[in-house]
Amino acid sequence: MERLRARWMRVKAVVCLLGVANASSAADGSSSAPTRLELPETKDSAGVVIFPARSPGAHPLTVLLHGMCGDAVRTCSHFADEVTPDAHLICPRASAPCAGGGASWPEAGVEQAVESAVIRAKFALGEAVDDAHGRTLIGYSMGAFRALRIAQSAAGKYPRVMLIGARIAPEPSKLEQNGVQRLLLCAGNWDMMHDHMQRETARVQRAGLRARFLDLGPMGHGLTASFGVSLPQALAWLNGD
Repeated sequence: MERLRARWMRVKAVVCLLGVANASSAADGSSSAPTRLELPETKDSAGVVIFPARSPGAHPLTVLLHGMCGDAVRTCSHFADEVTPDAHLICPRASAPCAGGGASWPEAGVEQAVESAVIRAKFALGEAVDDAHGRTLIGYSMGAFRALRIAQSAAGKYPRVMLIGARIAPEPSKLEQNGVQRLLLCAGNWDMMHDHMQRETARVQRAGLRARFLDLGPMGHGLTASFGVSLPQALAWLNGD
């Protein structure tokens, strides 16, 4: 009982912080830098980093999976400015620690771990979440492999999927069966995955799924400052613009 009460108080504190952040954002016209909230790992759930939407009202969720030996905060910082004007950015933490820092996604149980993290984030965000039209799912590098697996089995939760810098092989029939409406594959033109992802996009298109390849310009496999130039175009296409 005491543990349950303590856990509830921690969640309640996060909700209070979120309310202050939203009030401040509304007061200054939503022009402030993204606010960051963190829910620590528990015995039953992975940790998750939340960048709440910067405008009042209910907003959809964008879920982002970082790469091998990556860090949720560092990876999501490349996305937060562009995502949070009109969506909440949810960044689950991988559970397998790396010797040099960061963490990687295990081979099994990722789908359940990510969904558990999203549920925690939704509880913290409360009425500020609009999940009626599905979520956007983004995976970078190793996170792209795990995101693709989730998209191919998520039963309509993720109609919009963006995969970056990975030697993936999407299965169009599984994506269609699980409600994926738009698939965006991306790589920098110095990334060894560039040509592979371009070919995979053409293959998926021939199968009839709405897909697009986005060349991220002069960058390699790592996310750099120049990535922000391409992100608005990527998000606009995913959202149907």
